[in-house]
Amino acid sequence: MTEKEILAMLEGRDAHALKAVREEYGGLCYTAAKQILGNARDAEECVNDTLLRLWNSVPPAKPQHLKAYLTAIVRNLALDRLSAETAEKRGGAEIPLVLEELGEVLASEQDVPALAEQSELRAAILGFLQKQPALHRNIFIQRYYYCLSCAEIAEEQQVSENRVLVSLHRTRKKLGDFLRKEHLL
Repeated sequence: MTEKEILAMLEGRDAHALKAVREEYGGLCYTAAKQILGNARDAEECVNDTLLRLWNSVPPAKPQHLKAYLTAIVRNLALDRLSAETAEKRGGAEIPLVLEELGEVLASEQDVPALAEQSELRAAILGFLQKQPALHRNIFIQRYYYCLSCAEIAEEQQVSENRVLVSLHRTRKKLGDFLRKEHLL
């Protein structure tokens, strides 16, 4: 089933749309939630909450890309759940390390999560990433959006873990320079 067909079902309030979403995107949502939460049970609950949030938001929302819309919902729900419970109690997911790494670039009087919410900063980061080579952009997104470990990224991108680390370091440095030049830091 295509995204457009699923979206049409959601807009028509067809309950079978949720089954189609789970079949098509359930694995992606579960993986994203588990990467953040580090716990299978919590990840499954987060997927269920994502489906409920999708059902409640479409309509009136009319997402152009269902996959991206779902990923944003599941990621936000997982991050909210993680902030409610300490990462140590949940098996030490990658989030604290990811925020610490990005904190080096985005350091300011404000905290990193608050900065990430600013639309101007988000737009600048997206513009910056679009200008990066595909491999470096993919590595950066996999680390800082999907919160994959460096080992998982290396395996998926078929490069060494050291190459992932070097790419992340260089991209963070370039991003910091870019944001300072744009007066966003």
